[in-house]
Amino acid sequence: MRAVKRTSRHLRVPSLAPAPAPRLFTPSAPIATHAVCSGSTTTVKPITSLLIANRGEIALRIARTASAMGIRTTTLYTDIDAASQHARCTPYALALGPASAAYLDGPRIVALAKQHGIQALHPGYGFLSENPAFAKACEDAGIVFVGPPPQAMADMGDKARSKEIMTAAGVPCVPGYHGAEQEVEQLRARAREIKYPVLLKSVKGGGGKGMRIVKTDDEFAEQLASARAEARASFGEGGEVMLVEKYVVRPRHVEVQVFADRYGNCVALGERDCSVQRRHQKILEESPAPLLDDSTRKDLWEKARTAALAVGYVGAGTVEFILDRDTGDFYFMEMNTRLQVEHPVSEMVTGTDLVEWQFRVAAGERLPLTQDEIEARINERGAAIEARIYAENPEKGFFPDSGKLVHLATPATSEDIRIDAGFVEGDTVSEAYDGMIAKLIVRGKDRETAIRKLELALREYEVVGLSTNIEFLKRLCRSPAFIEGDLETGFIDKWRDELFAPRHASSEVFVQAALGQLGSQIHQSPPLSASGPHGEILGFGAPATQGERTFAFRVRDDSSAEQGEVVQVAVTPKGHALYDIRVSRPGADAPAVFENVVCKQASSPAASKTTLTTFFPEARVDSTLVRNPAAPDNVTVFQLGHKTELQLVESAWFEKALGLKEAAASVVAPMPCKILRNEVNEGDRVEKGAALVVIESMKMETVIRSPQAGVIKKLAHKQGDICKAGTVLVLFEEAEAVEGSS
Repeated sequence: MRAVKRTSRHLRVPSLAPAPAPRLFTPSAPIATHAVCSGSTTTVKPITSLLIANRGEIALRIARTASAMGIRTTTLYTDIDAASQHARCTPYALALGPASAAYLDGPRIVALAKQHGIQALHPGYGFLSENPAFAKACEDAGIVFVGPPPQAMADMGDKARSKEIMTAAGVPCVPGYHGAEQEVEQLRARAREIKYPVLLKSVKGGGGKGMRIVKTDDEFAEQLASARAEARASFGEGGEVMLVEKYVVRPRHVEVQVFADRYGNCVALGERDCSVQRRHQKILEESPAPLLDDSTRKDLWEKARTAALAVGYVGAGTVEFILDRDTGDFYFMEMNTRLQVEHPVSEMVTGTDLVEWQFRVAAGERLPLTQDEIEARINERGAAIEARIYAENPEKGFFPDSGKLVHLATPATSEDIRIDAGFVEGDTVSEAYDGMIAKLIVRGKDRETAIRKLELALREYEVVGLSTNIEFLKRLCRSPAFIEGDLETGFIDKWRDELFAPRHASSEVFVQAALGQLGSQIHQSPPLSASGPHGEILGFGAPATQGERTFAFRVRDDSSAEQGEVVQVAVTPKGHALYDIRVSRPGADAPAVFENVVCKQASSPAASKTTLTTFFPEARVDSTLVRNPAAPDNVTVFQLGHKTELQLVESAWFEKALGLKEAAASVVAPMPCKILRNEVNEGDRVEKGAALVVIESMKMETVIRSPQAGVIKKLAHKQGDICKAGTVLVLFEEAEAVEGSS
């Protein structure tokens, strides 16, 4: 097998020192990577004004480099994004109106650039970034498109055409069908020839959208219809044209960052392993790729450069490969003709600013570094990992979420810890767009160090107001298989039991929640007493400070082993900031007792956040408690690097919770969505796990399945309806629901 463990590199102490700034080459400077045509001449014309045709974190990231280079920058925004960070990061921002899809309105965006005399346009990633017609329209309008030539983009953007070009150039491709026959039975016949399992993929695909794995002939038609529907929604006309390829059972996703200039020079800035994915979309990316021998690594780099040069590529691009874990062979998958989401990983290990490179190459300059210089930097700068912070619920199938960021705390940044974010506390993550909140990128002297630093940084990341994948990312960092580099695109499914093992919430979490609640009540009704010399209470004091107080909390944390349980906490004040506390948990033989607990706390001006420093008999524990103003009974506790979500329970609800376990009478939308189709009819009897409704959110299809056996009483919505999160989709006959759940 060619993919074997990489030889360990012993790094010198100075390896983590800041890399020297990339130097620019004069036309006479030698470029070692490829020969330069002696007759090639290009005028260098620096970019002085820029329109960013994108939104969110990538718009902010591009704007930072543009500002540092003295480029006047203009951003775009829709009505939904009017108060967004990217719309406010520059004095120059242009409105696109109410349509959330206005970032795809190429003619209007080009017209705005012309109208305002803007010299260049950067498309970011997604939206129009890989649209050759848009790049050509910019070119025709005299606007510098910061990206590859339209023809190179068209050649690589058509998945079938790109594989023909790669085969002719000697770049290995996955066996499959890339032709014009697109009837269901024609494609099914091709799948039978290739042999199952096969992968269906849109010729315009990217980002995991419009892709389905088909394991048997029986499911082919259903999966094809689903892939086509998602591809049309994501890529528009032509998206429904499908490739059928052999599905590699144990694949790794390894990609190479390439960069080319107008003089025929092309370099590889290392490779990235992006195998940890869900829904065919990346969660973690790292460089260098683990368990990869240097021979295979260099071969990947060379094939990637060959691929770029085969289409006359200019600018930043990523050549993606599938690496077969069982054979060690690799195959060309596709080329992304844009800057990737994960480009900071390559920047970390090469000490470069790839957006700056984009601007300089677009202006006509040569590549700032040779291949040999890049390799020297990679050998010195260790390893980097990027974690994508998404608004989604991993415990519920990674369902997307949206909402207001009620609380947001992030780790401190440094030379080795970087955050590229599109939101700040108080912003709203809309269901209209991708749910990525931020990217956390770390670097270490080696991969093991980088993983440890990533976990420590994630433990400092706090979000309240919507679901995120942060807790899941922490578990990934602790996974023995991940630490060993045993990666494949099916990693999450393979290690699902370990990654989704319920976490136990300590009794100290409930103590802190109760002390925070008690402090909140005291804050609302200030005590009239004063403390004596040893903390004893003098005078009568406020009622909240005298006698035992009891609080009940229901665990509403999907990752907790105690999900749904109600825990009772009794707090007895003994003196100023001094308490005895009992924690009673279901199934416990006796309460957990904490005596002489000292607690100091401070609340924010809005009283929605409380920080507590509590001295238990054996340890000091610092916690942050956050109450969501939109749901005042909900309390989130951040403690010792973990997040626990609780709900303050009223006494009547508490009694009900102890005695009843009701069956669900309905199924609700887990997120804002559009109804694509109902899979059942009213009156149908269904089993647990049966498909009920297919929804679309953030251009991703999701199947809503029955939580129980029962009879469908009512389908609340029809195809095309738009629903908010929590909207009832299906009602069950109540008697059947209770019977089916028993």
